[in-house]
Amino acid sequence: MPFNKMPLIAGLVLILVVGIGTLALGGSKKKSKAAPIPPVSARAVVLPASPSRTVVVPPCNTPVSTTARNAAAGRPTPGATTVQLPSGPGIRTLLIPHCQPTKTGFMNAEGTIPSAAFVLGASERLTKDREGRIESDGAIADSQLLLSDGSDTSTIVVPPCTEKPAGQGRDSVLSADEGNPDVAVGPSC
Repeated sequence: MPFNKMPLIAGLVLILVVGIGTLALGGSKKKSKAAPIPPVSARAVVLPASPSRTVVVPPCNTPVSTTARNAAAGRPTPGATTVQLPSGPGIRTLLIPHCQPTKTGFMNAEGTIPSAAFVLGASERLTKDREGRIESDGAIADSQLLLSDGSDTSTIVVPPCTEKPAGQGRDSVLSADEGNPDVAVGPSC
């Protein structure tokens, strides 16, 4: 039985064509651009972990003064996110997402967009991106609201940002409300 070289030659030619095509296409790849910097989508709240504290985030488009009065009186605000932070060592950090216009039209019964808060674990280190912004779980904060160490304020009301902050984020120190020293109210963005 004679040896047929035709299948061997066809296989080698096919391998050569595929190899040359791969090299030609691989050499014309465009250089990848740096990934775009994601936009700021939250603000950070940094609190001493001792004593225990309550953080209240009012729903979007709700007057902060109403939420502060309710918090001082021990009443809930409809649609508000309330987080109880137990006493412990170190600091606690929360990320408060900005209000986003709804594409689906989802609102609660009062006609406001619900609020939210991400509580970073006590042992979780703050990670910062290449711009120096705090980043966790897809939320990026450029500004921080800080409660000074030694403050006895037990309730903190932090409104979410309703407009895009202009320029670089700014840090603010929280202080007790004039009418009630047990409540601190964060400034609007």
